[in-house]
Amino acid sequence: MGYRIGELSKLIGVSEHTLRYYEKEGLVVPDRDKNNVRNYSEHNKLWAEFILHMKETGMSMEDLKNYTQLWESGEEGTVAMIDILTNHRDKVKKQIEIYKKNLNLLNKKIDFYQSSLEENRSANLYETFVDRKGTDEELK
Repeated sequence: MGYRIGELSKLIGVSEHTLRYYEKEGLVVPDRDKNNVRNYSEHNKLWAEFILHMKETGMSMEDLKNYTQLWESGEEGTVAMIDILTNHRDKVKKQIEIYKKNLNLLNKKIDFYQSSLEENRSANLYETFVDRKGTDEELK
């Protein structure tokens, strides 16, 4: 099954501009018909979805280009592809830890404000937080 650019963009949830950009960067290369109209294959669709997943995890365009070139080169690129993915996985794990710490802070702030409302406190909540910030390790 083939897709025109508009069909594929709707299917995978990106703009036509994004698909053209990926093509310009060599990440997705559709076939062209006799009128030079792009025809994306099912493989192109799956590959574009993979790229989008990697972009969502923060993979750089440089790594995506390198990975794509290695993938296209065949088996001789496998070790290098594993290196790219392994390095990126390590970055994602570090980012997850940062998100966990920040989520913990958000939960504490929400709990603090909710309990302040429930206890009907009239104290300035901002000043209370500023006063406690320097001494309360849990808020870090």
